[in-house]
Amino acid sequence: MPMPCAQPRHRPFLTAGAIFQIGLQPMEAGQWLDIGTDHAAFMAAKRERLEGRPPLYYRSLASSRPAQSELLELAVANLLAHHAQHFSLEGRRLIDCEDGSRHELDASGREPLEIASRILEEDFVLFERQGGRDIVIAASNAYTSSGRIVSCVGRDMHFAHEPVPGLNEQLGARIDRVIANVQPGKPVVRFNWFITPIASRLFPETSHAGNAEAAERAAERLRADHRLAGEMLWMRVERQTFLRLPRSGALAFGIHTYSDPLSSLAGDGESLAAIRRLLGAYSEERLRYASMLPTREPVLRWIEERLA
Repeated sequence: MPMPCAQPRHRPFLTAGAIFQIGLQPMEAGQWLDIGTDHAAFMAAKRERLEGRPPLYYRSLASSRPAQSELLELAVANLLAHHAQHFSLEGRRLIDCEDGSRHELDASGREPLEIASRILEEDFVLFERQGGRDIVIAASNAYTSSGRIVSCVGRDMHFAHEPVPGLNEQLGARIDRVIANVQPGKPVVRFNWFITPIASRLFPETSHAGNAEAAERAAERLRADHRLAGEMLWMRVERQTFLRLPRSGALAFGIHTYSDPLSSLAGDGESLAAIRRLLGAYSEERLRYASMLPTREPVLRWIEERLA
């Protein structure tokens, strides 16, 4: 018999609504950064993806260097204060006790955001207020390979949100206000989630198209046997944090992605009922954008059997 899976760390679907919500919650300083159980393997893959600052994953403006330095400084301090079992400091060298890697905090030839990205599981996007708009001034985004967020450097986030059905029209102005109103010392957090056949936290090249193709292939098998849903599909949760940097005034937008097998929820009736409710209430357009439309019916059948 397969071993039972641990329950996902975050279950945002429990409080999610059918209509897209920003859903900000206060966050303690110790919750800002997270260390996963697969930290060593994940960071090896992330560093490989980011090596050389490929433009699909990393871009920055020269004006972002003060904010980058401040972010790195705050991140190192946070790791030492709240994750001392995982990290230690020797002079200006940070030691990752999980994988033994050593990171020169003043490494020549590497930008501060690049150094932070090689230490932290989180991706970061930095915003600066310019002409009444919050402009992306630097971005390191390894989790997704669509390049959409990174291509926003020099623009606002409306460009990144254009492919999301109705998001700019319904919530664009509110998202702008949220970004502008995050205050120093009062960080906030929100979540996204969806179901995917892709297990890796680092999505493959052409992430949206790749996810859609994988969903169609999975749906073909699941139409023949929906009982495979628990082992074939994964619950992908994206944790987004917003932290105002006190010295530069820039906003640090952090992204941490989690991936758990759908089977990890097999005995969690509360979560299964919430997912059933949402899959039944989401619009076809939203399900299609997240590539959940092809697998919705098999997943609902799998859930019904577990709730019976």
